[in-house]
Amino acid sequence: MGAEQQPGRRSRADVQRNRAALLEAAQRQFLKFGVGTSLEAVAKDAGVGPGTLYRHLPNREALLAAVLQSRSEELETRRADIAQLDDAPERLRR
Repeated sequence: MGAEQQPGRRSRADVQRNRAALLEAAQRQFLKFGVGTSLEAVAKDAGVGPGTLYRHLPNREALLAAVLQSRSEELETRRADIAQLDDAPERLRR
């Protein structure tokens, strides 16, 4: 079954950690070297082997899409938190 899980079933902790590490490393590598960066460099930066990278994200496009999705979710969470603030100058500052 690989990194994919059945609906409603939680991933093992190490699987979740590896995926998070891969996404963080990919974001760093993409920012530093562009989207053409070496996928082996991404795996090495994340502290995993290339096989682990490909089990989670089978190609560069899937990796880029996952990074963008993760970033989008993070920004949406921040937007929602800021919208809850009553202080307009503080909203603007954030």
